[in-house]
Amino acid sequence: MRFKPVFYTCLILAALTAGLFFETMEPGRRLDAWTSDLWHVLAGKRRDPQHVAVALLDDEALAAEPDRPLVFWGPLYAKVLAVLRQVGVAAVGMDIQPALSPVTWMDMIGAEASRDFDRQFMLELAKGKVILAASVSTESGEAAFSLPATDYLVALPGHEADLGLTNVPLDRDGVVRRFAPALFAEGEPRLSFAAALARKADPKAPGLKGIDATNALVPRPIPFFGPPETFRHISFARLLAPDAADDPEVKALAGKVVILGIDIHGAHDRLASPYSLPLFGAPKEFMPGPEIHANIVEALLSGRALSVLGKGFAAAGWLPFLGLCALACARLHPGPSALAALGCMLLAFGLGYLLFLRGWLFPLAGCELGTALIWAGANAVRLTRGEREKAHIRHAFGKYVSEAAIAGILESGQPPAPGGSLATVTILFSDIRNFTTLSEKLSAQEVVELLNAYFSKVCDIILAHGGMIDKFIGDAVMAVFGAPLADPHHARQALATALGMVDAAKEFEGWMRRRFPKLGDWEFRIGVGLHAGPAVVGNIGSRQRLDFTVIGDTVNTASRLEGFTKVMGAPVVASQAVVDMAGPGVTTGRSENARVKGKSEPVPALEILGIADSK
Repeated sequence: MRFKPVFYTCLILAALTAGLFFETMEPGRRLDAWTSDLWHVLAGKRRDPQHVAVALLDDEALAAEPDRPLVFWGPLYAKVLAVLRQVGVAAVGMDIQPALSPVTWMDMIGAEASRDFDRQFMLELAKGKVILAASVSTESGEAAFSLPATDYLVALPGHEADLGLTNVPLDRDGVVRRFAPALFAEGEPRLSFAAALARKADPKAPGLKGIDATNALVPRPIPFFGPPETFRHISFARLLAPDAADDPEVKALAGKVVILGIDIHGAHDRLASPYSLPLFGAPKEFMPGPEIHANIVEALLSGRALSVLGKGFAAAGWLPFLGLCALACARLHPGPSALAALGCMLLAFGLGYLLFLRGWLFPLAGCELGTALIWAGANAVRLTRGEREKAHIRHAFGKYVSEAAIAGILESGQPPAPGGSLATVTILFSDIRNFTTLSEKLSAQEVVELLNAYFSKVCDIILAHGGMIDKFIGDAVMAVFGAPLADPHHARQALATALGMVDAAKEFEGWMRRRFPKLGDWEFRIGVGLHAGPAVVGNIGSRQRLDFTVIGDTVNTASRLEGFTKVMGAPVVASQAVVDMAGPGVTTGRSENARVKGKSEPVPALEILGIADSK
């Protein structure tokens, strides 16, 4: 299909518009999220964290204190905090929400308790390097807080200012991909756990500079540093060991932000992240909640971000791929153009991946949809146009050439050129001998009946040998061999047709005598003349009417040779050119030089007696 700039420009603009609209819909967002997840999985670990580590109350630590319920871990939390302070950590975030103190718990059950049981823990909290976890729920329409126990909250130097909300927004598929620096709370934004912890470690952190009251509540992509365990995990068991401050692994935490969390069997704080995308049958890999916060804190402290390209930039990025797809669809058939469209999608995916590695999310859902729409639209037009062309060819030639010839034209993909083209063909003219006298013996209706019966027989023979019935002229018929579909054996096929027509005329004579007894012993005879050579083949006529026909000296000569059959007294006469082109096996009889009107030199004319089967 020829490239039409206006059509394809409109198609590209329509695809671009549809793509931008698709980006606002849930399926588009899902596709973009899946693409982003795939980039994360392909990239793997992107960089080593420099500012944050994770310490977990895991099964190993729990096994060392098998008889201690978690509500009584306050003294051990105090030891952990003391060790971390001793090695010089920048800040500690407790992603462990002690909603109930041991004293309160024992008061509830009526047991005696020492008011000093959690003294050391509260003293450590009072030293000011700790952010405690809180959470908020708005399911009821109003903010409902889940805060640490009052004993611990009071111990914090900044009280509620030393709290951080651990809530992270979940996408509809349950995956954590975004975070908000602040969350709604009592009409005022409250810092998230990660933002509060980053501010505690470094109030001038690069990632905190662009956050203000106008955008703090807006979720943004988490710039994950890598899959689970990209951040250093250290067990509470190591921090509680004797001389823990001298442990090289513990000493390496100096200057870092340490997030404390729980990751024990039966109480896993794990969430689906972009790295949970299962590929090739692999199981989903979930990330501990403290490590998700660690990714956010690391990003805020290092100033790294993952930004989404705006619609304008995204559309500009799509255009080259949409244009390339349109060009491929204009030049290639549906199958190859589908591969080209897929290639454009892969190139766009590759560009998106490179941008992702540089901190940008390139929305691709609209580009993928637009590419598919261009392919579908272009090929729908191509197929519609192709069907129209096929219908036109069948309408133009269906009555004049065989079904095999039409199939050949369609299969070639090259319909006859409008306006005509030069081709080498064989022309056949045939008429009925003494037809004027014959028509005088029959009524007009009987003449029409006779001609229809006769033409039905000879036309079947012409079509069977690959000829095209050009026209009927009274009792004469003109046929063309070698057009509209080129045939290297056109001369031989034409000779075989002529001999077949003579045989058919003999058989037709019997039918005619039975149908019209009044004709008596009338002999039904025909004459056939053939000539081969160059001729103009094409649509000829006016704007009101066009006919596919053949014109030229070759046609005139064939017509004259048909008349020369009466002079020679032979039913079939062909020029030497026809015999030469037909090849071996042609049996000829008498030969004479026919004087043809319009030619200065006579045309060698030969009586055709038979032709050997080419098989």
